[in-house]
Amino acid sequence: MWKGVIIEESLGDKSLLSLVKIISSRKTTLENESERGILTFHSVELKDSNLDEFIETAQKSIKDSFYIHICKDSEMIVIFRNKVFRFSSDNLEGLNEAREYGISVGVFKEQMPFEKLIGNPFG
Repeated sequence: MWKGVIIEESLGDKSLLSLVKIISSRKTTLENESERGILTFHSVELKDSNLDEFIETAQKSIKDSFYIHICKDSEMIVIFRNKVFRFSSDNLEGLNEAREYGISVGVFKEQMPFEKLIGNPFG
């Protein structure tokens, strides 16, 4: 089972949420971005059988300057609007590439603690 977090307000099309099971939700702000206001963070689970459809739909749904992450065991998939990164906890090169790309599209480095999220996908 894949696990991760989706910020509801990061989605242009909220139908992506129908592809996952929402485990819990919480409202908070992003690190260093109180001007975005309170956002809804959904902790989600996703079956392997829905993975490809989820990734494709997520890329179309997510707004610029956001990402979605999902993890399974030591593997992580990070989905941006125009790029998808897939890496494992022992592949720091892929992790760093994802972080560098995120910074290039406006995501703060502090909002991408990928090393921590691989072991604790719900943050």
